[in-house]
Amino acid sequence: MIRFLLGMATGITILQHRPYRRNLLFGLTLGTLLLVFVGAVFLTRFLAENPIYFVLYWLLCFMLAGLVLLLAVYDMLMIRKEHLKRMDALDQELEEAAEEARLLAEDAKSEDSEKSGEIDLESIRDPEIKRLIEEAQKEDE
Repeated sequence: MIRFLLGMATGITILQHRPYRRNLLFGLTLGTLLLVFVGAVFLTRFLAENPIYFVLYWLLCFMLAGLVLLLAVYDMLMIRKEHLKRMDALDQELEEAAEEARLLAEDAKSEDSEKSGEIDLESIRDPEIKRLIEEAQKEDE
């Protein structure tokens, strides 16, 4: 029972950490390629003479190839999950920065309006915003 739990803990650790997962994927890919090469080049005659060994050997090769594909898909999904987490954190950080910039702009605007009582239209670049401010000033008069 303890060996089973240790094996499960090791498997979970390998799957959760990207470097371990990538090393496992690399090793399984090399092992699969080596088995296919050895079976196709050196064991051809032996496997052709023994149909049971032929089926078992190539079944093992296909199972390892399937495991490699499953690990690759799992790795891709985990990378996507990590990327989405980072994007959410970045969005949150940008929202906080935008809110801080809004507050600073409001403070600067209130200080400027207290000093002069008017908005400096020369500093505004967007013509649509300039037009709206001018209309609001005309309505106030």
